[in-house]
Amino acid sequence: MKTPGSRPPHDTLQTALRSAFPLDARRLAVFTALVLAVIQARTVVLYSLKTHVALPGSLTARYQRLIRFVQFSFPDGLFPRFALSFLPDGPVDLILDRTNWRLGQQDVNILLLSAVWNGFSLPLMWTLLPHGGASDSRTRESLVKRFLTLCPGRPIRCLLADREFIGRHWFRFLEEHGIAPCIRLPARATIGAHRLPVWAVFKNLQVGEVRVWRRQTLIYGVSLRVAATKNAAGETLYLAYRGHVGPNLRRYAQRWQAENLHAALKTRGFNLEDTGLTRAERVSTLLTVVSVAFIWACLTGELLAARIKVKIKSHGHRAVSVFRLGLDHLQDLLLHPSPSSWRTLLTLMPRFEE
Repeated sequence: MKTPGSRPPHDTLQTALRSAFPLDARRLAVFTALVLAVIQARTVVLYSLKTHVALPGSLTARYQRLIRFVQFSFPDGLFPRFALSFLPDGPVDLILDRTNWRLGQQDVNILLLSAVWNGFSLPLMWTLLPHGGASDSRTRESLVKRFLTLCPGRPIRCLLADREFIGRHWFRFLEEHGIAPCIRLPARATIGAHRLPVWAVFKNLQVGEVRVWRRQTLIYGVSLRVAATKNAAGETLYLAYRGHVGPNLRRYAQRWQAENLHAALKTRGFNLEDTGLTRAERVSTLLTVVSVAFIWACLTGELLAARIKVKIKSHGHRAVSVFRLGLDHLQDLLLHPSPSSWRTLLTLMPRFEE
């Protein structure tokens, strides 16, 4: 009989995932094997992962199991509830963003809802768009409604979004559901009864200046506050929001966490763009696998950062992000299997399972 410290990582991780993902035993086994494999190989190419997954059978049999698995759709709600368990209780700040790439003539275009977390936004749920380019209001509303339905215990404090996510129907939807927007406006956006463009309202803005319109005004049919500021590079931010300008500017700055998430899922982590998959349900299943691996890497990195001194660069950020710190550590343990590495992985599992 195996002692707890001698259990292979596949068994340990499968036990940790079982409560959050009550899947059929065979699917749970493949799911677990894929999470470990994408960390070990840092790729999502199924043909390459067949040599890394801890599954029985020949290479061909393993590859076929991976192909069958990505045709499976996770029950709606399992992953977002799992992800939210790593946030403190209470209201969440959501980020709506989009990431996309092309595979030949095919667009892979993901509308992604995430939560402000710790330097990286926490992926929650997503929709694969059947086209390139921006989403429409109906698609955004459907995604947010899914969150409200599946996670009713998590009120939304505000929603952060870039200037792509604007429009009368969209702003009214947020208003009707009590969601405070913290959304960047394009310079052409008009405000007030006279429909003045914001660039004209806030012209001659100085670098570092924060200027607030004197009262609430109509923006896309909703009464909101609007402010503008200019950074050192000369780029102007026009922001629609509720409440006070200071907290909202600080909140909006956290929208950049979504860019860090995209980089982690893609070029700086798991190379999601390398997948040959384009069908929406298959990309979505693969994204669930990668998101679990991402969360585990971040949690491990946080644990390591609390134990060791990480070099801080002149701009004030870590030389190595918490995500990369955790990913490098997990990959090293998986690439050098031994009783010692298995015991180390076991110590990380309870942190992952919380």
